[in-house]
Amino acid sequence: MLTLDGCRARVTRLRSKLDTLDSSGQIDAVVVHRPEHLLYLANFLPELTSLNYNSSSFLVIDADGRSTLFVDNWLAPGDEPPAESAIDDVVVTTWYDCVAPAQNRSTVVAASVTKHLQNIKARRIAAERSVLPVTISDDLDVLDVEPLIRELRQIKDPDELAAIRRGVHTAEAIHAASRDSLREGMTELDFYSQLVQRAIVAAEAPFVMMCDLASGPRAAQGGGGPTLRVMEKGELVILDIFPLVEGYRGDITNTLVVGAQPTTEQQELFDTVHSGLEAGASLLHPGTPVKEVYGAIDETFHRSDPARSLIHHAGHAIGLGHPEAPEIVPESDAVLAEGMVITLEPGLYGVPSGGIRLEHDYLITKDGAERLSEHSLGLA
Repeated sequence: MLTLDGCRARVTRLRSKLDTLDSSGQIDAVVVHRPEHLLYLANFLPELTSLNYNSSSFLVIDADGRSTLFVDNWLAPGDEPPAESAIDDVVVTTWYDCVAPAQNRSTVVAASVTKHLQNIKARRIAAERSVLPVTISDDLDVLDVEPLIRELRQIKDPDELAAIRRGVHTAEAIHAASRDSLREGMTELDFYSQLVQRAIVAAEAPFVMMCDLASGPRAAQGGGGPTLRVMEKGELVILDIFPLVEGYRGDITNTLVVGAQPTTEQQELFDTVHSGLEAGASLLHPGTPVKEVYGAIDETFHRSDPARSLIHHAGHAIGLGHPEAPEIVPESDAVLAEGMVITLEPGLYGVPSGGIRLEHDYLITKDGAERLSEHSLGLA
């Protein structure tokens, strides 16, 4: 999980930039509602695989910097805030006690937030306007803080990087198991289930298994989740693994041949995609426009065959979201900066070769880039 120092530093950075929303300095409170932002700023995240994940919680940061977490009684973290939570106070509202009928979870917690804002006589707040309940925003002047938070999220702190590495490690375990588990005649879902079992051991906790796992014609179309489709000998299967572990993601990809050695055509396609990945990785350093990274990969494809080109982004940032900014796309004006975590995922698709996608994750450093993922790329 994240750290107390990391969360406090992020709250401090957020508060220091509030004048970009309102130069008058008259913001009475910041109200945060998205689960990923409660994790980012307060190290508070319900268990990802529990029914509490879709509950309704709020973090309110008053003008003096004091933070209060508003939750329902099923999410109460205890009598005192957790030691690493970066929360000063917790307000708990009962929604269901297994005696009286359950109330609406979102409504009762939002009512507590409204009462707090009234008590501090708030008139102007900064909040994520797209998700702020109207019951809170009524009679308030609301500035949209979400673009600012998303901008801050692009540069990762050390505790965030540690969380991302756990996600990468979990994905690496899946790829390490993939060659041993893959057999012709098994369904994509059978293959998926064996990989998840290995990954749970690596993660040492329940997590949300997100992936593209697509074989044969489905790989030729670019991917998709696992199905009951039976995988046949000689087909390609794309394994794009992006598990959500403690709120952060890794995202790495390889492509395998089912039960056979690759054909000459499949190997040539792999080599082209791999060359594109290396061309993009060579440009990963602070100051590089992301459209140049995209262009280097696309140009590699064109040189191998003028008819070939990227049909999706060349990559994107990862962290709390997927994809995160900056996206590696041709019309972006974004520039790489130290502290970003970027994935490159070039792919080529079509019949009869099927589809191939390869992917590594990278931390942008002051001198270039550190590759975070160590899974083996190869068709066999």
